[in-house]
Amino acid sequence: MKKHRLPYMVAGAVLFAALFTGCTNERLEDELDFRKIGINSMQSGDYEGAVAAFNSALSQCVGKITDTELDICYYKAAAQYAGGDIEGALATYQAMIDYDEENGNAYYLHGCLSLKQQDTDTAKKDFANAVKYNPDDYELYVGIYENLAGNNMTEEGEEYLNKAFDIKGNSAENLTWRGRIYYLLGQYDNAVKELEGAVKKDSAKANLYLAQVYEAEEDSANAEKYYQAYVDSGTADSVAMNALAEIQMEKGNYEAALEDIRQGLAMDNVTNQQELLSNQIIAYEYSGDFSSAWDVVQQYVSLYPDDEAAQREYIFLKNRQNTDAGSDTESTDSSDEGQNSTGNSSTDDSSAQSDTTNDSSTGDSSAENRSAQSDSTGDNTAGDSSSQDTGN
Repeated sequence: MKKHRLPYMVAGAVLFAALFTGCTNERLEDELDFRKIGINSMQSGDYEGAVAAFNSALSQCVGKITDTELDICYYKAAAQYAGGDIEGALATYQAMIDYDEENGNAYYLHGCLSLKQQDTDTAKKDFANAVKYNPDDYELYVGIYENLAGNNMTEEGEEYLNKAFDIKGNSAENLTWRGRIYYLLGQYDNAVKELEGAVKKDSAKANLYLAQVYEAEEDSANAEKYYQAYVDSGTADSVAMNALAEIQMEKGNYEAALEDIRQGLAMDNVTNQQELLSNQIIAYEYSGDFSSAWDVVQQYVSLYPDDEAAQREYIFLKNRQNTDAGSDTESTDSSDEGQNSTGNSSTDDSSAQSDTTNDSSTGDSSAENRSAQSDSTGDNTAGDSSSQDTGN
C-alpha cells in the first residue's frame, strides 16, 4: 500500500469510516473518476468539494476493500485536515485503526494530529504503536522525532532516532538514512562516514544530507559542492535550490542566487515557496533591482499576509517606488528649467553685445549656461537603504 506521511505542521490524510465496504470492479471506473475530481479540488483549494468527491468515490464501494479505497481515504483525510476539520480527521484515523489494528501509518497520523491538539499522552501511545507495527521504517522514526522536537519534546524524539539504529543493513538507503539520523543527533563525524559510503553506492539523496552536515559545520565550500552534486543528479528539489541560493547570497553572488531561486520555483513540487520568494526579494534588493523586488513582494504579501516582516518590506519598497518616481519627475522639470535659463541668458547676452558695439571682445555665456543646466538636473540616484529579511 502506498505510504502517506504527515510531516511536522503538514496535513495528513483521513478516512470516512462509514464507507469501509469495498468496491466491485464494475464500479471502479466511477470511483477513480471521483478520486481525480477530489484531487483536482484539493489542488485548487476547494477542500469541501474535495471531501465530497472522495465520499462519492468511496460510495461506489460495495465489496472487498483494496489499496485503492485506502488511498482515497488518505486523500480524503488530507482534504479534511486542510479544510480545518481536525476533529473529523482524528475520528477518521481512529476508524482506520479500528478497521486494521496494525496500521502503523494510521497510528502515526493520528498521533501527529493528537500532538497538534496538545493531547501528548495519546500522541505518545500512537507513536509507540506506529513503530511497533512498522519497525523497519526509517522515515517513521524521523517523522516522529520531527513532530516531538517541534513540540519541545526533543529528548523523547531523540529516543526514536536511536531506536532506528536497530534497523540492520548496509544498502545505499540504509547508509543514507543512518547518516541523516546522525546529522539530526548532531554527530557529524558519524554522519559524514555513513553518507560518504552512501554516495559511493550512488545515493543521490546522500549528497543533500552531506551538504546539510557541512552547512551545519559552517563549511560552505563543501556544502556548496554537495548541494551542486545533488542538483546535478537530476533529483534535486526546491529545498536544495533554496539552500544553494542562500550560499550564493552569502558570497554576494546575487545573480547566481536568483537563478537558483528561479529553478526552485519552476519545479513541479515546490514545498518551500515562502522561503524561495522571501530570498528572491532580498536577492533582488542587494543586486539593486528594486523594481523586481517590488513585484515579488506584492505577490508575497498576497500569499502570506500574516508575515509582519514582509509587510514592513512591502512599505519600504512601495515608498522607494514612489520616491524614484518623484525623482524622475523632478529631474525632468529641472532639465526644462535649465533649458529655459539658457535661452534667456542667450537673449540677455545678445542684448548686451548690441549695447557694447565699441568692445570687440564679448563674454561667452554658453559654457556657464551648460554648467548651470548640469547643476539644475542634479543627481537622480536614490540613496542606499538597508533591506529587511522577509523571513519565516
